[in-house]
Amino acid sequence: MRTSKMYERIKWYKKEFVHNQYARIVEPFKDYEKITAVKMLDAIYKVYEDYNNIIDICTVRELKYIEMILDGNSSMKELLDDKYDWERKTLHGKFLVETDYPDRVFIPDEIIDKVRVAIKNVNWTTVKKLNDLNEILVSYCKIQASSLLNTVCLFGSMMSGISENDIYNHVLHNKVFNYYVMIYPKNIEGLGDNIYVALYQDYYGIEEQIDEERMKQGLAGDLPIDSKIYKTLFYNDFDINNKKIKRFLDEIKKLPFFWTSALDIIREFAVLNIDRKPLKNAISNVPALKNCDLTNFFKILDEAMDEMPSGVLNGFTPNEAKKIKIEENKNRYEKEKKYIKQKNACLSREDAKLFYKIYFGLLEFTNNKYKIRSNYKIYNKKGINPYDITDIIDVFWENKDVIVLEFCLANPYKFNSEELKLTCEFKKGIRDMFIVAKFYEEYTAVMNKERTYMIKGINDNLDNVISYKNLPETVIMTILPFKDVLIYDGVIMNFGIKMGNDFEKIVNSELSRSIKFYHL
Repeated sequence: MRTSKMYERIKWYKKEFVHNQYARIVEPFKDYEKITAVKMLDAIYKVYEDYNNIIDICTVRELKYIEMILDGNSSMKELLDDKYDWERKTLHGKFLVETDYPDRVFIPDEIIDKVRVAIKNVNWTTVKKLNDLNEILVSYCKIQASSLLNTVCLFGSMMSGISENDIYNHVLHNKVFNYYVMIYPKNIEGLGDNIYVALYQDYYGIEEQIDEERMKQGLAGDLPIDSKIYKTLFYNDFDINNKKIKRFLDEIKKLPFFWTSALDIIREFAVLNIDRKPLKNAISNVPALKNCDLTNFFKILDEAMDEMPSGVLNGFTPNEAKKIKIEENKNRYEKEKKYIKQKNACLSREDAKLFYKIYFGLLEFTNNKYKIRSNYKIYNKKGINPYDITDIIDVFWENKDVIVLEFCLANPYKFNSEELKLTCEFKKGIRDMFIVAKFYEEYTAVMNKERTYMIKGINDNLDNVISYKNLPETVIMTILPFKDVLIYDGVIMNFGIKMGNDFEKIVNSELSRSIKFYHL
């Protein structure tokens, strides 16, 4: 007997499928072992009790398809047409439409009244605007596999003209975006703890592999931006407008096996950009393909996968990656030709000793004032590594004006007049994000948004601290005057992020035109 009740159908669903969908829709959700499929459906339908949530979790295409089902003017043959495959699949995953019957599609009885109210109250203009934004944001996350949430917001703002803050609020609360993309805090080396990341939901199971491969293969550069590609990728796993990919999709459908399951594996191999031999072996070992000559198909497969964006390549395709590598090798050769080893680009040994005497005196004073580390000795203590006391350094630079003033008034270490004068100069220090742009023989050029500063190292030339091969390098550092030159405070926080060839060209161009400042 046919039924239109989802509660009577749910027992036939795999629990893994139900939980995957439930976790995308319900917040907060329970762990797999702690909830049954029926209870998960209860929680989903409780969300849908507010008809606005039905509107918010659907795209325009999904809502239009639901409208077709409800108005009764479309035949069942039309509703089952292949052109609505995407709508049926996504609505089925959201338990708004039942599609498990080969000859019919329907809205479950339990929610049909709420769905009717939702369709009557759709503001199509608003939904269309949100839809356009989600096509960009979700597709970007699909291409990248995972990305810093701030980067997603920056990209979305650049593409849409909407402020980053508004984009940020959108991705945190929009149900369509959160159906496809998981947002969570993550500890990222070089950036800190609890950094929010956006992970495309389908890649949850291979997240660790993505991170590992990205460390090996990650590229930097400006992705080519074509809004048509993002629109296409939102509704498809592949860029069906690419001729080589389209040819591959046409060819795989001709093979006598369940090819749709193979596409998920192919997509993962493309995201990871790893050796394709295991993939080809898996396809070759399908019993139905044992007697097929797959030589030409694998050639078509390779050509298509070379055109597929890879998350571990930071959104570039393997073909684009090859071009970037060629350009990087060319730039590396040019750098080696132009590089001049630094000489006399740091303080004298005597001045370096004096700098640390003053700086460590200020830092011990800071520690005592703000009680950061109890009974911790810094001043005149040998073997202190500035990187081991960054917590104290951070507090000092956040409160430098007050600390320097109080220190000079108290003069706890009996500094002479020259030392106190140098101490007062610490108030001029600038703590900021800088680009270490170029090494000159006696100076290092560092840039922020305002100026280009020519600085010296302390105990060593800066080209012994940062390799010239890595320039330009984006860092957090503090520059300050000391005697008649600018220096940094001995601590450089390196992000370890590659910025790409285009970024280097922009920096070099800006550097060649900028005024160089040797004093604050």
